Amino acid sequence: MQFIQLRNIHYRYPDQYQSTLTGIDLVIAEGEKIALIGINGSGKTTLLRIILRELTPTQGEILYPGDKPVIAFLPQDIRLSTEVCVGDFLLSHQADHYRIIKDIERLSAVGDLSVQQGIDLASLWHEYHAKNVADWENEVNSMLVRMDLQCMAERQCESLSGGESTRLQLAALLLKKPDILILDEPTNHLDLQHIMWLENWLNSYKGAVLYVSHDKKFIDNTATKIADLRAGSLQIRMGNYSSFTRDNKDLQQHQLTQYRERKKLIRNLEQAALKRRNWAHSFQPETRSEGRGAVYESIYNAARTQMQQARNIERRIRMLNDRYPVERPMFDKNRKLDFGKVHTSNKELINVSAMGFAYDDIWIFRDFYFNLGGAERLWLSGANGCGKTTLMKLIAAELQPQEGEISYAPRLRIAYYRQDLKLLDPARTVSDYLLQSGQDETHVHNLMGCIGLKDILAHVQMGSLSWGEKAKVQILGVLLGDYNLLLFDEPTNHLDMRSRDMLADALIQFNGAVIFVSHDRAFIQKIATRELCLSHPAG
Repeated sequence: MQFIQLRNIHYRYPDQYQSTLTGIDLVIAEGEKIALIGINGSGKTTLLRIILRELTPTQGEILYPGDKPVIAFLPQDIRLSTEVCVGDFLLSHQADHYRIIKDIERLSAVGDLSVQQGIDLASLWHEYHAKNVADWENEVNSMLVRMDLQCMAERQCESLSGGESTRLQLAALLLKKPDILILDEPTNHLDLQHIMWLENWLNSYKGAVLYVSHDKKFIDNTATKIADLRAGSLQIRMGNYSSFTRDNKDLQQHQLTQYRERKKLIRNLEQAALKRRNWAHSFQPETRSEGRGAVYESIYNAARTQMQQARNIERRIRMLNDRYPVERPMFDKNRKLDFGKVHTSNKELINVSAMGFAYDDIWIFRDFYFNLGGAERLWLSGANGCGKTTLMKLIAAELQPQEGEISYAPRLRIAYYRQDLKLLDPARTVSDYLLQSGQDETHVHNLMGCIGLKDILAHVQMGSLSWGEKAKVQILGVLLGDYNLLLFDEPTNHLDMRSRDMLADALIQFNGAVIFVSHDRAFIQKIATRELCLSHPAG
């Protein structure tokens, strides 16, 4: 049974001339895992907002086969700042039940109840049983076990890692018993272990799921259908990303073959028509009495026959172009990023010796050693919370070790790409930020176009950019500088597939050193030359 159907959906923002979405058709059915893919700015968020009823389509309709389905949405930014503990966060999703539970706990903690407090407590217990609050508590406890959160039920939500926050919010969504789950970049804050956990969970989930992702391996392992959004149109293919890519390549090649054959046929027909016209004109030089046009009066006149054949051929050409057009398939332009050639050597660039670092007397590193050679691409692996970002900040000298030392080679210039994107001043325009590199404005605009940032964004404040656009701006900030050591902390988060591939190719060609944190398996496999696995601190 289908849950929702989008039919001929169009959408145009009031301040824009062109439509963002044109003629979108999509069915989301029970048990389907649909991966919505497309480059940054292609309209994926707009489509999600229409499905969530946050936007009203300019044209088209959303149909339901029966009752309106329950839709639950997990946004990209899933960090929780609330001081409430994990268990209470889930319990609070039934506000009335939560109030009863907390009031009972509060009064039960009073040592010597007054008469009125005793009456209130008895009334609360009556309400507790009448409203089956115990069933709600059991449901929440079962969800904590199901989502592997029972061990952190008493922890404050703000202390959770990105992966733990994702699991907690997913648990909260499931308590709503949704018919359709919509997930926006669910793997962005997950480590490899939790990405594989999410893959297994999605594959066993019986409901419908529509998710946005640019992680090829994740899509391969979970998707049953691919919805590719480009130029405002949606292309649907059954299967995972690998089959979609293979089928798309075969289809493009078939279309290109058809297009070339059609062009060849039209060219041959045009030549045949022109040859007959020229022959007819050369064979029958007489003109009408008024001096216009050739005369083809005799039924046996060969020139008349040739001219009629030419006209028939031209009519066939017009029919082919009008009724059965064949368009040239669209291929993505082969654009490249280039970090440029920098002065470097194969000698040791960084040496970390007996380093120790602690937050609030909790040691993250103790007696830690490692070194980095020139032209290495070092992958920092490990679970969330093991200290990968902390090590990045120590290498970038944003933090100082309490023990040991970090020594650097002479003339080492370090660029640091932060996963939180906090280096970008929200009040500053894109152009101002990129031009501080001293590069030519034309060169900056060419790079913006190369990575998929439209020219109109040059004078937009960075606070109004999407996550993907901010990530691209920060990458260009690194690219425009003269650095021989690049630190990338989760650079693929928020980037579309084409941009991920471009970044990977650029890092492969870079002759300096790279230290990076990533959980994108395709990206890691493509560029890493060495792995440094970090484990959780001992405490």
